[in-house]
Amino acid sequence: MKPKSPSKSKIQIAGFSNSNNPRLKKLVIVTLLVILILGLVTVYLIIKHRVLISEKSSSFFTVVLDCGSTGSRVNVFEWSGNGSGILPILLYSYPENVNGSNGCQYHCFQTEPGLHNFVNDSIGVRASLEPLIRYAERWVPLERHGVTPIFVLATAGMRRLRAEAARRVLGDVENLVKEHSFLHRRSWIRVLSGKEEAYYGWVALNYKFGVFGSSSKSSSLGLLDLGGSSLQVVAEGGVQVGDEHAVRSKIGPIRHDLAAYSIPEFGLNEAFDRTIVMLSHTEALRGNGGGFFEVRHPCLDWKRCEIVARAAAINSSSLEWSDQLNQSECRGLFSSGEGTAKLNLTKTLHAVSRYHALSGFFAFHNVLNLSRKANLTMMSEVGQRLCSRQWSGGNNINAQNCFRVPYLTSLLANALCLSTVEIIFGPGDVSWTLGASLVEEDFPWHRAKRSRDGTFTLKDTVVRPSTILIFVLLSSLLVIVYCCQIKLPMPGRKNVGSRTSLPSYLCPKRQPN
Repeated sequence: MKPKSPSKSKIQIAGFSNSNNPRLKKLVIVTLLVILILGLVTVYLIIKHRVLISEKSSSFFTVVLDCGSTGSRVNVFEWSGNGSGILPILLYSYPENVNGSNGCQYHCFQTEPGLHNFVNDSIGVRASLEPLIRYAERWVPLERHGVTPIFVLATAGMRRLRAEAARRVLGDVENLVKEHSFLHRRSWIRVLSGKEEAYYGWVALNYKFGVFGSSSKSSSLGLLDLGGSSLQVVAEGGVQVGDEHAVRSKIGPIRHDLAAYSIPEFGLNEAFDRTIVMLSHTEALRGNGGGFFEVRHPCLDWKRCEIVARAAAINSSSLEWSDQLNQSECRGLFSSGEGTAKLNLTKTLHAVSRYHALSGFFAFHNVLNLSRKANLTMMSEVGQRLCSRQWSGGNNINAQNCFRVPYLTSLLANALCLSTVEIIFGPGDVSWTLGASLVEEDFPWHRAKRSRDGTFTLKDTVVRPSTILIFVLLSSLLVIVYCCQIKLPMPGRKNVGSRTSLPSYLCPKRQPN
């Protein structure tokens, strides 16, 4: 008997070559359906995961170290670049504020003393800033460290140093920052000018209250920001072109012409120190020749405290002149160190109808436990009551804080002449560091934004999740229909079209007798 020819062999394909087994055919179709559904779910989850990653990658972080005269602080901001507005959306800021009214009491997380104390002291620089950088590293996801910019910006304390001394301190700062994984540049580690600090504070305040969100120009808010060393005042309007305090700002299509003042030696701490010098000089003139003399604390007597604080507020060297002023009389602010040149602030400041008093203003206002809109008279009365209890042993508020009450009220009324203007104390969560994050160069959100039609960019390919899902569904249905109708050809045979395969067998040929 001859062996079977391979070309004549019949191979049966279950469910397709045997049309008389519908149960097996249904089982194959169900299996294919399950596989396709599982594949569809897998594809959907992958797409969803990639979209979530894309959404997450549309948020950005910035880290700002505020190196002030009293100490250094850190702020971490998380932004969303998905908004259709001209500026990104602030999602979170860290350290988180206690609440909208109390904020974090001016100094949220601070190391002391100020950075200007560490000239030729790299160990001191490290001890001051490294805890702040490590704090920021905990808030920024590890995978985002390399694309998160860190700005180390110093203010009044460092401005007092000679250029060479400041350069050495900043060099130590740069060496420290290089040891960490944040994105850094030398231009991001510097000393701010007073005008920059004031402008950044104004940007932060008006961003917080949505002034920049309008397509048409709206009235901006005035800024009063009191630190330990300096006073920042910013108002829009009333400034002449070419003025040294003029700042022209264009945020989106709107232009703002500002007057930005940064006045050294008018911060809370330095103002108090000036009163000590003033009293020492007065006592020396009254003395009978050399030798030592004792200077009593200026605020152990309320009336005396008011006179001294008022003299510090207008920068007058004459206690007698200050004694002649009443609580609301406007005398103007004399430039620091001159005593004769008056800063022309009154006209400029009255171009704005509403001011927000931040930082030192807000912190001490909270000590008095007053409402945010309390007037200056009420502020003075409450302060006097608290200080009277301190002198009688009934309160733990110290004498330096008692100086601050009349100093703040006199600064606003007698020096800045704002007793008739609306002043709101706070909010406590607004700092110039927020403005620096918005204004400083090379914003991450300038490089990656979500488009207005809700699409996402994934590896330079525009993908619409809903379109992908519909495409996969239709493709799956077509595959199912195709699998239900497919006929597989037999090996060694030509395609017989739509004819049904029949069972067959081979019989051995009969041999002739």
